[in-house]
Amino acid sequence: MNGQVLVLNNPVQARAVLKEIALPWIGEQLAAGRACAMDLRLLEDLKTDKQRAYLHGCILTNIAHQARANGEKFPMKTWKEWYRNEFLGFRTVSHMNPFTKKLSRRRQRVSTEDLSIRKYADYIERVIAHAVVELNVRFPEEWTDPDTGEVFFLKNADHRRQVRERKKELGIEA
Repeated sequence: MNGQVLVLNNPVQARAVLKEIALPWIGEQLAAGRACAMDLRLLEDLKTDKQRAYLHGCILTNIAHQARANGEKFPMKTWKEWYRNEFLGFRTVSHMNPFTKKLSRRRQRVSTEDLSIRKYADYIERVIAHAVVELNVRFPEEWTDPDTGEVFFLKNADHRRQVRERKKELGIEA
C-alpha cells in the first residue's frame, strides 16, 4: 500500500476503500511503531503532477542531453525557460500603488502552473513537436519516473506527433 494511488469516485466506493484497504494497512503500520502520513488531493492535481514529472524528467531532460543551439548544449533549466517564453509568453497585469493610487502595468510570464490539464498536455505536445522537428531530438520508447517507478510508454510517439503537426499545418482534423 505504501505510495499507492487510490482513485475515489463516489462516497460509497470511497468509504469501502478506506475501510477495507487503507485503514487496515494504517493500523498495521501504527501497531508496528511506524508513523504514517496521508496525502489526499483532487484527481486533476495528480494528473498535473504526472505531467510535470514527464515534462521535466523525460522531455526537457532529453532535449538538454541531445539538442544543440548554434552548436552549443544547454542545461534543462535553460530549455525550460526558453520553451515557456516561446510557447506560453507573457500577460500584462495591473497593480495599484496603495500610497499613490497610481496604476502601473507590467509583463508577467505565464506559468505552466496556471494551465489546465488539457492545456498542459497541449503545451507538452508543442514542446515535443518542436524538439523533434527543429532540434532532431529523439525520445525513448518508454520512460520510468525515478520518483514513483511509474512507466510511461512512448512507442512511436515521435512519429505520431509529427503526423499530428503535419495535419495541423495542412488544416486537416488532428
